[in-house]
Parts: sequence; structure tokens; C-alpha cells
Amino acid sequence: MGRSALCTLAFIIVLIPFLTVPAQESDFAIKRDFEDRAAVLRTQIDAAVSTAQLDSLKNAIDGFEMDFSPHSEFLDKALYPETFTSRMKEMRERHERTLLRVRTIESQGTRMAEMEGAIQTLTYRLDTLSVERDRLFAELKVNKTNATALRETVRRLENMLQARDKLMFALVDSIFMPYGQDLATLDDVQREALSTKLTDNNLVNRVYSIAADNVRFLGATELQGKDYAALLDNYRQFAGRWKGLSDKIQAVGIAGQMPGAARTSSPKRTESVTASSRSSAAAQVQQVDSLLGEWNARLQKSFWSAVEREFTSRQIQIMPFSDGPGFSASIRTYVQSLQTSGDDPSVFVEEIWKAKIDKEWRDALTRDGMLGKEEYASLDKLVSELAKTKFDLKFVLYAGIIGLGALVLWWLLARKPKA
Repeated sequence: MGRSALCTLAFIIVLIPFLTVPAQESDFAIKRDFEDRAAVLRTQIDAAVSTAQLDSLKNAIDGFEMDFSPHSEFLDKALYPETFTSRMKEMRERHERTLLRVRTIESQGTRMAEMEGAIQTLTYRLDTLSVERDRLFAELKVNKTNATALRETVRRLENMLQARDKLMFALVDSIFMPYGQDLATLDDVQREALSTKLTDNNLVNRVYSIAADNVRFLGATELQGKDYAALLDNYRQFAGRWKGLSDKIQAVGIAGQMPGAARTSSPKRTESVTASSRSSAAAQVQQVDSLLGEWNARLQKSFWSAVEREFTSRQIQIMPFSDGPGFSASIRTYVQSLQTSGDDPSVFVEEIWKAKIDKEWRDALTRDGMLGKEEYASLDKLVSELAKTKFDLKFVLYAGIIGLGALVLWWLLARKPKA
């Protein structure tokens, strides 16, 4: 190899590192540009607050993918263990999640606006019925000595209380409806908005007030058998709706914070506020739970005491009872005693069971949780057979007397001498 060739080779060897630098710098620039633009897009997606913004960002994502598709093989290596395809998939999924959230918020905003008028109307109607409630309770006292007027007032008061119950939970539905069924998906802003709406509409206090009115009603007058079926249904419906509402109230109170707490307080202060909110929500729910327990206890006591008076007022001495199983045991024991003693069951069967229990109390007694349809039918059959057995014995006795009389008459005629 000549001197000239050696010089050329040496020059190339020295030049090689400088020739590879632009290529390395170009690869680095591509990766850096990809990462920077991807970060900007992610930030813009997360910050989007309208579907129009997200539509524009979808076009930006499409353009971003087109710009870097020619470098996909290099990026697959540079992003390992991720790839160009996986990064684009993650970005599009982020966009879809944000789009769904924004659409939900926009939809809720529209529904909230629609519900606001309904909430105001329901609140006004509830307040109007509160005035009517006070008037009817006052009227009860005035009509104590007039049985007909008293019954009419009781009927109107009972209907008014049931109307308030329905309006109350229509208000509840109107407040919660825009937020959907799963409160766990609400963000902090939505939780604060819902908590504020619950407070502004004084929701828990309204529920407590209505439950208290129902308790007061039970002690305001003597009720008749036909009154209780509706009262039992009303309590169970109210208790069921309250259970669903209390779960929602606690979910909002426990998971959320008081307005502005997270933005203005230190971590310790935020934790304290959250605990206070949790405690307050739990205390409110506990107060209503306690009142519903009292409502149920008074309703049960009033009901079973009134049923027992149907027997004792006619001097039928049966075992005392305070619930469905006790009532059933008492009736079965008394029927057995009549079967054993042979005493006349007509007062028990005709005047009490058929005329009062079956006509006035059957609807309430057959409710689940009281006696139930099957057990009531069993008792009714038992009492009916008692009356049938007594009737059969009388029939046999009368038939025997008639037969004996006919036999005596035949004997006398047979002994008469023939002319």
C-alpha cells in the first residue's frame, strides 16, 4: 500500500466519529421531540373541559401519529419495554376516558338545570303541606268528641302525611338523579356540589321532621283496624327509601370534604375536616335511624294492643301477645281450650273473628312481618272448623231429640188398643 493510500485510510478513520455524530443527534432529537409533544398532548387532554376541545385534540393525536409513524422502528427500540404502538394506544384511551367524563359532566349540567325547577316546586309543596299538617293536628283536638268529624280529620291527616312522604322522596330523586347511581365515580367538584345541594335543601332535617310527624300521628288518636294496612305499608316504604338515601348521604359525607377544604388547608387540617364531615354525616343518619326505630316500635305496639282489645272488650280472655307469633299462639291455645271444654264458641267465632278480625284487620294481619297470608289462612281455617264442629254437634243433638220424640210417639200409638 502506497503512502497516498495510507494517508487516505488514516483520514477516513479519523473522520468516522464525526460522521456518526449527526445521526446520533438526529435520533436523540426524534425521541426528545416525541416525548415532549406526547407530554403536551397528555396535559391538554387532562385539562379539557368541553367536547369541542377534545374533538380538536383527536385531530392533533392523529397528526402526531402520522408525524412519527416513519420513525416507529427506532422508537420501538428507544422506548423499550414500551413501543410506539403502545404509547399511541395509551394516549387514545386517555382521550376516550376524558371524553366520556366531559360528556357526563355536560349532560349532568343540562339535567341539573332541568331538575332545579322541579326541586323548587317540590320544596314549596312540602312547606305548604307542613302548614296543612299543623292545621289538621289542631283540628284533631277540636273533634275529639265528634266521632264522625274525628274520623274525617284522621283520614285527611293520614292522606296528607303519605303525600308528604312521597313528595319528600321525589325531592330526593330530583337531587341525586343528575349524578347517576354510582357516587364513587364523582369527582371532588361534583361531591362538593351535591353536598351543598343536600345542605341547602335541608334534606336530612326534612326526613326527620316527616318521620316525627308519623310518630306523632300514632299517638294523636285511636285508630281503627282498617287504618293499619296503609300505615304499615307507609312505614316499610319510608324505611326502605331512607335506607337507600342514608347510604348515599354517608357516601358523600365520608368520601367528600367540606367546600374548599382541600384547596385551603394543610394535610392535617384536611384530614381533620374529612373526619368531621364523616362524623357529622354518621350522626345525622343515626338520629333518623333512631327515630324510625321509635316509629316502628310505636306502630307495632299500637297495632297489637288494638287487636287484643277486640277480644278483651267482649270478655274473651286470651293469652297476651305483642307480635305475630304471639297472636298466633294465643288464638291456637284459645281454640284448643274451646274444643276441650265444649263451651259455646259463637261469640268468639261470629262476633269477634268474623265480624271484626276478618273484616277489619285481615289486610293488616296478612302483611309480611306481621302475621303473613299463610299463617292467617291457617288460623282462619282453624276458627272456621271450630264453628263447623259446634254446628254439627247441635245438628246431631237436634236430630237425636226429634228421632227420640218420633220413637216415643210411635210407641204410644202402637200401644193404643184397637177398637
